[in-house]
This record gives sequence, structure tokens and C-alpha cells, in this order.
Amino acid sequence: MSALRVLPAREATRYIKANVMFPVVFLTLFSQAAIVLASLALPVLSPAAAPDIGVSASAIGYFSSFIYLGAISSSFISIGYINRFGGIRMLQASLGLAALGVTFVASGQITFIIAGALLIGLSYGPANPTSSRLLVRYVPRNLQNFYFSVKQTSVPVAGTLAGFALPVITAFAGWRVACLLCAVACVGLIVVAGVWRQELDTDRDPMASLSAATGFRAIALVLRQPRLRRIALSSTAFASLQFVYTSFFVAIITQQADLSLVVAGAAFSAAMAISAGTRLFWGWIADLFSGSSVLGLLGIGMGVLFFALYFVDISWPIALIFGLSVAIGVTAVSWNGIFLSEIARAAPADKITDATAGSMVFVFAGGLVAPATFSLLERLTGDYLTGFLIVAALAVIGGLTILKQGAIASH
Repeated sequence: MSALRVLPAREATRYIKANVMFPVVFLTLFSQAAIVLASLALPVLSPAAAPDIGVSASAIGYFSSFIYLGAISSSFISIGYINRFGGIRMLQASLGLAALGVTFVASGQITFIIAGALLIGLSYGPANPTSSRLLVRYVPRNLQNFYFSVKQTSVPVAGTLAGFALPVITAFAGWRVACLLCAVACVGLIVVAGVWRQELDTDRDPMASLSAATGFRAIALVLRQPRLRRIALSSTAFASLQFVYTSFFVAIITQQADLSLVVAGAAFSAAMAISAGTRLFWGWIADLFSGSSVLGLLGIGMGVLFFALYFVDISWPIALIFGLSVAIGVTAVSWNGIFLSEIARAAPADKITDATAGSMVFVFAGGLVAPATFSLLERLTGDYLTGFLIVAALAVIGGLTILKQGAIASH
């Protein structure tokens, strides 16, 4: 029998990455997709669910804001829990919270819906720092923009399912059943993730602090470093637009263009499906050229295209509505992977998890403030115009800020 060959460290690292990289990408992608699907269930189904709940469809912005209140809260403590229990265990915990949250939403009772939104939000907080930790560890650096973008296709994958499958399920079985099936998907992924836990969670630290102070230190890290700070602040503007779009698109289109829930959901689903491919394309382009340039141009593009949505009415052909929805999806739902990769590149090598968690607070701040403000402005003015103007303008400003930073860094 031949002697066991001990691989050199560099070769061993390549071997390990080759064997576990794809399971890591699979688990981070589909776990986050299930969490996003849970968060989108009520916004997408709001035209059907709102009468049962006893609210208007435009009030859905408040639900979305409760989600991101939960997300910000869990962001402050997620670093310690990730360090102590490991990335895969935290993915499982997040999926469990999302499953419980969307089950609460299915009750149709306001109190339980608010509690469900907070639970779904708590599941959101650890998702990106956990994924970044796993991807940075197991994906070669020269491929990280691409594979961060692959992982971030979780959002359009979830959006495609939410926009197409959930309205169809609702038509046959009701919106509550559609929500409960989202919970089933989360539970299934908890089981799958358990298979890989022992192999992938080898870097956990049983003595890691669980103090919320780690969250505040993560935010301080982002604010201290100019490059991280500019990216994070711009991400608040991009996230505000994305979350308003995903929260209100179906409701706005059914109201302004008088489309059915199924057709409006299909337009949303088309945008999500195509944006899955464009996330990969933008990630590839960012690896070839400049991540900051691509991110800045996406910010400007999403602002201009989103404002055009305000003018949709019953005179618009369905094909044009679908085209605009897809164009918004290609920009407003396709920036996240490049953003996370740029944060990972800008952060100190030993602080990537901290920088990601700290920057995600700024993303979730957009989700906390923007949908509720959009709902409030519509209620106060009787029109969406003011909300569209503010959200679109902030995205353009954020894009210009990122472009300026990239120009400075290249000189």
C-alpha cells in the first residue's frame, strides 16, 4: 500500500475549495432565496391579502419596514453568533426564524403579521455576513465578484417564485396556503444544510463574544474608513429604491394599469428572472473592469428607470409594462453582489465579516425607512409622485458618489 501523501498547504487549499465551494454556493444561494421568498410573500400577494387583513394594499410598506427593523436589530448581534456557532448553523437558525415568521403572516391577524415581519427581519440580519464569511473562505479571490453575484441571485430567484408561483397558488388555494408553502421551503433547507454543517463550520469559536457591542464596532469600522463609508451610504439609497420596488410594484401596477394580480405578478416575476442572469453578467463585468464603476452606473440607471414607473397607466401596452419592469430589475435588483464584493475588497482581511455586517445595517436602514415613508407620503398627498422623486433622486446621487470614488481611486 502506498504511503499517504501530505499535500502542500497551497495545493491542499485548492483541493478543499474545489470540493466544497459548490455546496457553499448552493447553500448560501438557496437559503437566502427562501428567506427573501418569505419576506416577499405578503407584498406580492397584498392585493389578495389586504381585504382579508382589513387594510389597503398601499399599507404594505409598513410591513416591509417591520421586516427591516428586525433585520437591523439582528445585525447588531449576528457577528458574535456567526463566530461562535458557525456559518451553516446560522443559516439554519435564519431559515427557522423565516419559517416561523411567514407562518405567523398566514394567520391574517395584524398582531401576528407584525410579529411575523419582525421574525423574518431577524432572519435577514445574519444572512449576508454569514454568506460572505463562507464565500470568502471557500471561493478563490479572483472569482469572488462572480460568485458573490451568483449567491445574490437568491433575490431574483425568490422574486421569480414570488411573482409567478405565489399568485397562481393563491388563485387555486388562497394566499394563506401560499405563505405556508414558503415556510415548508425554509424547513426543507434546514435539513439539507445540516448535512454539511460538520464539514463547513470548522472555524467556529466557542468563546466568541455574543455582545451587541460587536455590532456597534462593525458600524464604527465602516464609518471610519472613507471607502467603506461611501459604499455603505450609497447602498442605503440603492436599497431604498429596491425595497420600494419589490414592496409596491404589484400593488401600483394593479391600481394604475388595472392589471390582474396574476399578470402584475408575472411582470414582477419576469424582472426577477432576467435580473438573475444580469447579476452574473454585472459580476463578470466588474471582475474584468471596475466594480465601483459598474455599481455607480447601476445606481444612476435604477433611479432613472424607477421614476418612469410613476407614469404607467391603463394606456400602456402590457409589453411595455413588462419591459419597464425588466429594466428596473436589471438595475435595481442586480447591484447587491458587486456591493458585497466591493465591501469585502475594501475591508481589512481579518474584518470582512464585521465590515459586511456593519454595511448591511445601512442597507437595512433603507428597507426600514423607505417603504414606510413611501406609504406615508401616498397617504398624505394621495399620490405616489413625491415618493418616486425622492427615492429616484437618492439612487442617482448614490451612483454618482460611487463613480467619483472610483475615479479618485484610479488616480
